[in-house]
Amino acid sequence: MDSLRLLLDATARCLCRYENLVAGRPVVAAVSGGADSTTLAYVLERLRQEDRLPGPLHFCHVDHGVRVDSAQNADHVRALGERLDVPVHVHRLLDLGESPSEDRMRQARYAAISKIALQVGAGSVLTGHHADDNLETVLFRLLRGTGPRGLAGIPESRWLVDGLARCLLVRPFLRVRRNTLAGLLSRIGIPIYQDSTNDDVRYARNRLRLETIPKLQRELGAGLDVALMTVTSTARAATEILDAQGRRVLLERATRRNAACMHLDLRGIRPDDIPFVAEALRLAHMDLTATGEAPLQSWIDRAMALLGKPDGTRLAGRGGLLVERTRNGLLLVDPERAGSPPPLATDGPVLLWDSGRQRFGTTEWHVQAIEHPQPPLSPSPNEAGPFRALIDPRSAPLPWRLRCRRQGDRIQPLGAASELQLRRFLLSRHVPRFDRDRLPLLCDADDRVLWVPGADIAEAARIRLNTSRCVEVRVSTA
Repeated sequence: MDSLRLLLDATARCLCRYENLVAGRPVVAAVSGGADSTTLAYVLERLRQEDRLPGPLHFCHVDHGVRVDSAQNADHVRALGERLDVPVHVHRLLDLGESPSEDRMRQARYAAISKIALQVGAGSVLTGHHADDNLETVLFRLLRGTGPRGLAGIPESRWLVDGLARCLLVRPFLRVRRNTLAGLLSRIGIPIYQDSTNDDVRYARNRLRLETIPKLQRELGAGLDVALMTVTSTARAATEILDAQGRRVLLERATRRNAACMHLDLRGIRPDDIPFVAEALRLAHMDLTATGEAPLQSWIDRAMALLGKPDGTRLAGRGGLLVERTRNGLLLVDPERAGSPPPLATDGPVLLWDSGRQRFGTTEWHVQAIEHPQPPLSPSPNEAGPFRALIDPRSAPLPWRLRCRRQGDRIQPLGAASELQLRRFLLSRHVPRFDRDRLPLLCDADDRVLWVPGADIAEAARIRLNTSRCVEVRVSTA
C-alpha cells in the first residue's frame, strides 16, 4: 500500500481514539514551517478533504521573536495556509528576553498555543512530534537523570487546556520515523522553512540530535533504537501502574477535597504503598495548582520527607502550593485560591438555624445549624466525626456568631475543670497550622467559644441529661 495512504489511515485512527472527547470542535495543527509540521499540515488537509477530521481545521504558528528571520518564518506559514485553504493564527511572543532557555521558550510556546486553542474553541491541538523525537527525548532525560515517568517518553495525548473548555494535545506521528516523513514530503513537493536554530549546537537538544546520537548509532547500530524503545515501553508500563495506584490512593484517602485544598489521610499506610503515595502527591499537585503543572521530582521527595517530621512542618512549592504535615497525613493547599475568612475587626456573621449552609467568608468552610426538639440518637458522635456538634442552647445566649480566633481567646474543653488558652488548645488537638486562623469558631452572644470544628465543644455547650432542645451544627468543605 502507498506510504502516504498508510500515514493518512494511521493519523485518522489516532484521531478516532479521541473523537468522543473532541468531536465537532475545531482541530488546530501547530505548524512551525519545518518538515515535520508541514507534513502534518498536508496530511490533515487531505483528511479534511476526505471528511475524516473530527472538526474544522486551523493552523497556528508561534513566532518566538528571537531570530532575525522569525517574521519571514511566520509569513511562510501564512502562505502555506493560503495554499491549503486553511485559516492561520500567528502569535508573536514579546517578553522572552535576549537569550531565553529552551525550557522557557517551550513553556511560552505551549501557553501561546493554548491561548489560540481557546480563541477558536478547539477540541484538540496536533503537533508533528515523531518517533525520533521520542527517542531523543528519552535519551535526553536519561542523561539528565529521570524516573520511570521521564523514561516513558512523549505521551501520545495529554490535556493542554483543562477545565470547562478542555483541549487535548495529540501527537499522531509518534510511531512514524523521521525518514518516512522526509520521504513523503519530497513526494508532496511543498516547500518548507529551514529554522537556522535547528543546527545551532549551543542548544543541548541540538547537540544531542546532531552529534551524540549519530555517534552512538555508528557505534551501536540499530541496537540503540531497540534499547531505547525497550526502556520506553517498560517505563510506560510502570508509569501506568503508578498512575492507577496513585489515583487509588487519592480516591481512598483524600479528604477535604476541593479546588484549592486536599488532605491525604495516611494513617496506617504500608511501606509498600509509599511509591503510590508519592504518585498521589504528583496528581494532587496537578489538581491544585492553577496551571495544572506537574511538580519536580525533588519537590515530591521533599514532600514525602515531611512524613518523618513533626506536625506543622511545612514545604512551599512552585506556584505557591503549600504542603503541611498534619497528625494524620499531609495537607496540600494553594493559599492564593483558598479564600479568606471574615475580617477580624467584625463580630462575624450570625449563624442562622434551619437556613441551609452558610459559607464562612470566601473560605472552603460551610456551616449549617439544625434545631431538634431533642438530641438525635443517630448518628452517634463517633459516626458523625469531629466536624459535627450537638449543643444545648440553654447556657449559650443568642445570637450565635461565626468568627476566627483572636488574641486572648480561651476555651473550657468538654470535661475540663478550667479554661485553657485557645492557642494551646489548638496545639494539643493537632489542628493544622493553616486552619488555626481560618476555622469558623462558634461563639455565643457573650463571645465565648462554644465549638472548635474538628477539635471539641466547650463544657458550657454540652448536652445534659435533661436537655430537651438541641442544635446540631455541621461544618463541611466544598
